[in-house]
Amino acid sequence: MTQEDKPIRSPEDFKAEKAPRLTFGDDAWAWFLEACADLELTVSARQREILELLYSHLVYVNSWMNLTRITDDKDYLKFHVFDSLTILNLVQQYTSPGDIVLDLGSGGGYPGLPLMTWLPDRHFVLVDSKPKKVMFLSETVHLTDCAQAEARCFRGLEAVHLAPDLHGKCQIVTARAVGRAASLLQDATALLSVNGIFLCMKGQSYPTEERDEFLRTMPKFGFTLMEEHRIALDEEDPDRWAILALNTGEKLKGKNKRR
Repeated sequence: MTQEDKPIRSPEDFKAEKAPRLTFGDDAWAWFLEACADLELTVSARQREILELLYSHLVYVNSWMNLTRITDDKDYLKFHVFDSLTILNLVQQYTSPGDIVLDLGSGGGYPGLPLMTWLPDRHFVLVDSKPKKVMFLSETVHLTDCAQAEARCFRGLEAVHLAPDLHGKCQIVTARAVGRAASLLQDATALLSVNGIFLCMKGQSYPTEERDEFLRTMPKFGFTLMEEHRIALDEEDPDRWAILALNTGEKLKGKNKRR
């Protein structure tokens, strides 16, 4: 039996202390610090320690479970961590300490893990529909200093039955590399409070391939467009997008009026 064939039967398989400790190379870390400076974002020694723990755990579990194709330290810092931190100011602006920030389809934990590393006073919930990924995430969230951090296994639409404590209670729902933006609105509306925000992270094709569909679909689920931000990780990289949609609650009010 190869390592890849080994059955995963217990959360014990995902324990972070089993991961060999990895550190970031000087060049990779210098690039990250310079990129963060462009965002006027400070990085503490403790935050570096947390990121190296997250990286070590990811690489370890990824050796026998498909979580990411990105394992080089500079690419990890750029495409997982820094990419996640490009929305930090938005999450900080639209939430207060104790608010629930839910990362939908979290997978390997991004953008949720970097966000909770910089905003440990929010309540972060990383959600995925695949139990093995949730086993991984349940261990990983405890590598950060976030006091309220958890991982849950369900789909957004199932929240009313499987996560009633989150149904209509989240201030922000994030989604990164999960699916088409329009297809996620129904899941987001099941999770967000009225005036909560769906923050969707998309690639360069968003304006030409998804935006029109997203704008058409939003009113059906009570959303209105708030902001669109074009983001560049590096001069050499194509633009990325962060799109914020406000849950107005108007769909629910409309149904009540017709009754």
